[in-house]
Amino acid sequence: MHFSSILLLAPLLSSLVTADQVPFVGKATEWFDKAKSFLPNQGPVDAGAAYVAEHRVERINIRNWQRKLAPKLDTEEEWLIFVTGGNKSCFGRCGHAEATWNLSVPLLAPVQAASAKPLHLAILDCDRDEIVCTAWGTTLPSIYHFDVPKKTEPQAKVPLHVVPLNMSSATTADILSIPSATKARYLDFPEYEGAVHPFDGWLAKFNLLIPFGYVMWGFGSTPSWLMMLGISFVSRQIMSRRMGARTGVPTPGAAAPAPPPQAQTPSRPAGGTPRSGGSKKRR
Repeated sequence: MHFSSILLLAPLLSSLVTADQVPFVGKATEWFDKAKSFLPNQGPVDAGAAYVAEHRVERINIRNWQRKLAPKLDTEEEWLIFVTGGNKSCFGRCGHAEATWNLSVPLLAPVQAASAKPLHLAILDCDRDEIVCTAWGTTLPSIYHFDVPKKTEPQAKVPLHVVPLNMSSATTADILSIPSATKARYLDFPEYEGAVHPFDGWLAKFNLLIPFGYVMWGFGSTPSWLMMLGISFVSRQIMSRRMGARTGVPTPGAAAPAPPPQAQTPSRPAGGTPRSGGSKKRR
């Protein structure tokens, strides 16, 4: 049997796993990593894992993230969102972490079946959805772990733990140990409570999270030479106004100063020029 076919059978095998068999996932992970190390060409393995991940992982974008992550009426939810990117957002360094995530998705299927609350797997591509990644202040690559409460608890928080992944040495065991049904390794990282929290941050409470994302994305997308040109233009305008105020030279657009009042000359009497002194001497 082709090795990539094993990955395609993972969803079927996961249906046979019960809640008390979750510890078997750790042994399966060790066996999987060891078997993969003996393969000279791992291209088919990665292709098969990517195929499974494509059909079992939800995509998060600017149109659906609020609806998908919003509290539901009947149950709590647990979300594992893999945040990644390509050459533009991750500078081509997320390839190993992405391949490891794809390999972990079939092995997470038994964990999903055994979880006390629904476990959702999702991916956020920062090359495609730059606004969401900018609004969330994401670090790449990482796993965003959300514990979404019931909607009947409107005052309940949405705990968020950001689990970073090593770009070159992340393993499937690192990812499989994150959910609460396994080792709950997300608790090893502090809960994020900053301003860009998607639900509990003050930007989200004032409905400013996505506008903030657009503004920051605009600054980040503006070429550096254009930013320097704008800064240079503004600074020149400020300096010219200051120099004009010191030297008295009017700046363009300013009102010209009023001319100083002229001294009044004495009026001449009628009949000719005024005489100086007495009468002229006759020769």
